[in-house]
Formats: sequence, structure tokens, C-alpha cells
Amino acid sequence: MKNLSVIIIILYFLSSISFAQNDNGNNNTQGGENRNITQYYSGKFGFYNPGDGLNNGLIFGIDGITEFNHYNFFLSGSVDLYFKKTFDIFTNPHPSSISDQQMILLPLHINLGYKLGEIPDADTRFYAGAGGGYYLYFFGATVSGNSGGLLGGSLTNQTDNKSGGAIFGSVFFRAVVGKIFIEPRYYFAKKVTDTINGNPYIVNPTGFAITLGVQY
Repeated sequence: MKNLSVIIIILYFLSSISFAQNDNGNNNTQGGENRNITQYYSGKFGFYNPGDGLNNGLIFGIDGITEFNHYNFFLSGSVDLYFKKTFDIFTNPHPSSISDQQMILLPLHINLGYKLGEIPDADTRFYAGAGGGYYLYFFGATVSGNSGGLLGGSLTNQTDNKSGGAIFGSVFFRAVVGKIFIEPRYYFAKKVTDTINGNPYIVNPTGFAITLGVQY
């Protein structure tokens, strides 16, 4: 229930940005003057290198951004997604009873970025900033076992699922050329420890990501 509440809050925040964007489209410009507020979305994907057994993989993300042009900074609400099936997060050697597994990471965060500078003739802008939020993880594993019996029983498979989350922070740099941007980001997160089918594991999203995206 706690995890669901966090997701609802973030989705409400992003949807609020959408409605605000429609309202500001009518009010932010008058007589050709520069707008103080610009609101837009961005989508991105790239390479993610997390820690403690979570293998390198693709990461995807969306942002709802409000930029305050006169003050050279922006606020954003962001949702990232990492999905992986090959990894080893167990504190002991990988259990032979686990034949299949998958991990979903869902970092939900709010960011503040400051505009370091721009090149108007090249429509290029540079930002740096930091953010923080709460990440959710969903870990599923197929566990093989023996049903028992006088003749040795038969092999059985069952699915075990665990989920949880913790707080995290990040620092980032974003270079925007026109509508295209590249964004290196470093996540530093609180580890989560738990067990699945009696096997202890650690989830640690701390790591580096670099993404390419489009904002519109």
C-alpha cells in the first residue's frame, strides 16, 4: 500500500504539469515578450551501470519539466525504468534452486537543475543539478523444489515475488541542442536487504547512467 501511494503521488505530480502547460500556453506570451515559464516533457533512454550484482543494462525515463527562464533553473518530476533478467544480487553463491528471475527498478524523483550557460546561435544550453526521491523494486524468481514422497517425489516450480524500496539521491548534467539532449547522472541509493526462499539478497541501485533523449 505504501508503494502504491508513492506511485499515485508522482503520477499526480506529472499530470498536474500537463494541465499547467495547457494553461500557460495562453498566458505566458503577450506582444512577443519572452515567456518567464516554459513547460515541456522529455523522454530518454540509455546505459545504466548499477551496483551489487545488478548487471549493466538499458534504462528508460520520462520527465515533466517546468523551467523558470528569468531565473535560469528548472524543476522536474521524473520516472525511470530498469528491467533485467540476468543478475546476481545474492550475498551467497547463486542458489541452484532458482532457475529464472527478473528485476524491475522504478526510481521516482524530483529534480532541480540550474542553467550553467548557453550558446544562442547554436540553440545549445547546459544544465547541472541534483534530485532525490524513492525507488521501488520488484523481484521475481522461479524456485525449483521436490514434492517429496517414497519414490523421491517430482520436481516442482513455484514463483516467489518480493518488492520494496528506499530513498535515493542523484546528481546530473544535461546538455541540450535544439530538442535533443544527453544526460549523465549518478544515483546514490540506500541499500535494501531481504530474503527470497530463504536466500538473502541486496538491492543497490547506486550507479551511473548516461541517457540520450528528446524534449518537447
